[in-house]
Amino acid sequence: MFKPNEDAIRAANQAEVQAWSNYLDLSVSLAVELGRTKLTAEEILALEQSSIIQLPRSTGEGVDLMAGGKRIARGEIIMIEDRTGVRINEIVSEER
Repeated sequence: MFKPNEDAIRAANQAEVQAWSNYLDLSVSLAVELGRTKLTAEEILALEQSSIIQLPRSTGEGVDLMAGGKRIARGEIIMIEDRTGVRINEIVSEER
């Protein structure tokens, strides 16, 4: 199986960035998604302060970074002093 070398990949990425150079200053909303679940209307109406909603992923699975409704990366929640952030662990090239 042919595997392109890092220089070829870097050059291809640079060419793609250059092709988009006129659009690089556009703002894109980025969302950090911890998980999704479905609730019935009755369950939603029963929510109150201190309610807990169970998510189908465990705490160690991290979060998804979403742009335009598509997952673009995976990461983990981190704390830096009194601020919360996301450390990107993986860039997602294609949605599977």
